[in-house]
Amino acid sequence: MGRKSFIKGAAVLAGAGLFAKFLGAVFRIPLTYLIGSEGMGLYQMAYPIYSFLLVMSSAGLPVAISKMVSERIALNDYTGAHRVFRISLALMAGIGIFTSVLLFSFSGVVARAVGNVDAVYSIMAIAPGLFFVAMISSFRGYFQGMQHMTPTALSQVVEQTIKLAMGLLLASHWVKWGVQYGAAGAMLGVTLSEVAALILLLGIYRHKRAENREKNKQSRPGRYREPTRGIMARMLSIAIPVTIGASIMPLVALVDEMVVVNRLVNIINYDTGFLYTVEEATSLYGLLTAYAGPLINFPTIITIALAMSIVPSISESYVLEERRAISAKTETALRLTLLLGLPAGVGMCTLARPIIQLLYASLDVTEVVKAGSILSVLSIGVVFLTAIQALTGILQGIDQVAVPVRNLFIGAMTKVVVSYILIGIPEVNILGAAIGTVICYLTAALLDFAAVVKYIGVSRTFGLMAAKLAFAAAFMGAVVVIVFKPLMAALGHVRATMLTIFIGAIVYALLLIIMGAVDKRDLQALFRNSKLANRMVSARLRNE
Repeated sequence: MGRKSFIKGAAVLAGAGLFAKFLGAVFRIPLTYLIGSEGMGLYQMAYPIYSFLLVMSSAGLPVAISKMVSERIALNDYTGAHRVFRISLALMAGIGIFTSVLLFSFSGVVARAVGNVDAVYSIMAIAPGLFFVAMISSFRGYFQGMQHMTPTALSQVVEQTIKLAMGLLLASHWVKWGVQYGAAGAMLGVTLSEVAALILLLGIYRHKRAENREKNKQSRPGRYREPTRGIMARMLSIAIPVTIGASIMPLVALVDEMVVVNRLVNIINYDTGFLYTVEEATSLYGLLTAYAGPLINFPTIITIALAMSIVPSISESYVLEERRAISAKTETALRLTLLLGLPAGVGMCTLARPIIQLLYASLDVTEVVKAGSILSVLSIGVVFLTAIQALTGILQGIDQVAVPVRNLFIGAMTKVVVSYILIGIPEVNILGAAIGTVICYLTAALLDFAAVVKYIGVSRTFGLMAAKLAFAAAFMGAVVVIVFKPLMAALGHVRATMLTIFIGAIVYALLLIIMGAVDKRDLQALFRNSKLANRMVSARLRNE
């Protein structure tokens, strides 16, 4: 899989991811009207526990499947690749059943631990989804290892479509009994969406069965005799470090869930007593996790897609010992990551409050101000978060799976300490959790980048390119700050926000063209019509 191909694979995943995120935003906006900020807080309280168990059950094995399948295909061992999938599928089924039963059985205990017993209904509703996601992950890992990104993309779209339809339908019917039931209805919609995605992937797999049989006949003789124990040992050697690494942030989010609300309700103002009630603290937690948090994750659609595509691509080059190809793919992935992450972070930081007001019109003025402040802090971490994902995929591709785990753990521990201290300061309160998150991402990203430099190396050309991208993003941010207020006075909030975002994007793109900060080969990989890339290059884009 060449550099051009992995970018196209990432583009397929990114396109589906963008559409899925759009549907996710469409889902959240009316959901806030239905269940309010307290209901959204309950909805989000179920997610960290679910995410943690989900990571434990399905995070590492899909990466291992993808990597092992791509390695075997690079050696023309199609039968061995399919055998890896069959073994993983049985394993994932067992893990999925165990985690689903575990979460459902202890839903009441978990709800009390996070500080609000009403969260039990949401936790119970999402628990069965663990089994279906585990099965989905096995299929996705297999298809990605085969370098077929379309099944994963289609399943993501189906997931979000069903979640939108069923989640809102159930929430609207159940909220009349209380916001806790409305939140549970939305969660049940998530579970049903996973069922639909699994059915789709099963259908695609059955459709490709004849094609796979033909490829199996092309396998090098004898390689399919690889023992099951050897496959399992290799799979676990990859999956365990990846799972540990992927479980760190959900675990930190779980700690955050227990720390944030409990820490907020214990803040004492010596003139008026306790600063927040349980309901007010839950609403602040909802603003952090349900309103501001999802927005900083939006740019990661591209980098998650890059990471998913880069692992099998670099694994292929690694097993064939193609060092130049590894270096080229690495720099391309990092350049594309910065190309998106820098302007996204700067843009959200400068327009945090207008963006919150635009997307969540149901929030009152006080909530908009608080959510905007949270987003302005969190957005600083966007570039570091996107970098972590791309760097992790690169390191996994060259068998350094433990390195990003160690680095993220260091960042996460830093976050826990910083968040605990800062949340307890009355003037900082909920912003302390946001600051801790930014420091976590910064720490992990710097350590990951140092590891990539050590094992692969980065050219001086890349450093110059990164400087150009940073300058373009900073200049764009200054323009956005200057033009928003007069546009606001002339056009009103909605039009001014949308026009300012458009102007910022145009300014950023023009600066990239003027400075030659995009590689012609990347454009040709992203745009199948090479004539379009050539026209853009003729507008003074750099051709390496």
